[in-house]
Amino acid sequence: MSEATAHETTRTTAGAPEDVVRFYPSRGHAAVLAVAALILAVVCGAADVVGFNAVQTDPSTLALVVTGAGAVGAVMALGAAFIALRRMLVARWPVLIVDDEGFTDWLPNLGSERVEWSEVTGIRDAHVAGRPVVAVDVVDPAAVIARQRGPLRRVAATTNARLAGTPVILKPGSIDATSEQIKAALAEHVPA
Repeated sequence: MSEATAHETTRTTAGAPEDVVRFYPSRGHAAVLAVAALILAVVCGAADVVGFNAVQTDPSTLALVVTGAGAVGAVMALGAAFIALRRMLVARWPVLIVDDEGFTDWLPNLGSERVEWSEVTGIRDAHVAGRPVVAVDVVDPAAVIARQRGPLRRVAATTNARLAGTPVILKPGSIDATSEQIKAALAEHVPA
């Protein structure tokens, strides 16, 4: 299948055959993140220059703090921009994999990782921060939150539970697929 295709279905041959549907990251989302990070790098770089010039004439604590914060911010923002550009231009690994046992949401730092079909009670449309999302209701939201690797994923899952009523949400804006395509891939495994 071409890279322009939102998702592809492949058959595995090891053991019992199963259908696996893979969704890839949205290049548009990565482009927006890269542009935002580059703008932040320019702003931080400007603060660094202003702070550096101020330190040359009057070495105050404020000028040193502005210089240091501007330099650190510019480096971090450039790093984020390069990561976003790399994801957009080079790496095309799936961020959502749907198989016969469940699905894996690998959206960087925010995905809910592995969810088994036995945990899923339903799928529905929802909105988080004004953005449409696919909400996946689970039997035990607290267990899903507790097993997330790292504090950022746990905070994201807890926030999702407060805003959407479930810790598991799939974001069509970050995935190269529509809500309907995502729900269709999940629906065949979820009882109505």
